[in-house]
Amino acid sequence: MTFFERYEAICKERNISPMSQTAADCLGCSKSNISAFAKNGTTPKGEAVAGAARMLDVSADYLLGLTDNAHPIEMLYEHTETERKALEMFRELNPEGQEAALAMISGLVSQGIYKKGDTGDSVPAKIG
Repeated sequence: MTFFERYEAICKERNISPMSQTAADCLGCSKSNISAFAKNGTTPKGEAVAGAARMLDVSADYLLGLTDNAHPIEMLYEHTETERKALEMFRELNPEGQEAALAMISGLVSQGIYKKGDTGDSVPAKIG
């Protein structure tokens, strides 16, 4: 598959128009450049690939055809079920919600009783 074929498929999954001005802005190029990628089967420069990867939340390696794993690199690491759920919920939040969630987590971490390996007498409340 070409860059554009992978790019277009992920755009469709995400309900993004692959040749929209918004997409072009994210890729840092013009709509006519995106059209050329489609028509000629060419691969864009690194900055455009990186922009597409960020916009679509996939790895640049996937868009370039170097791997068939579309997940971003951080998703390649093993996560517990709780970590996966937290990440899924975090990604559903708008930027303000993400900042609020990070502030809450920072508050919990600052209270040593919630850290791994804590031997304090306090027992944190069970979540979920």
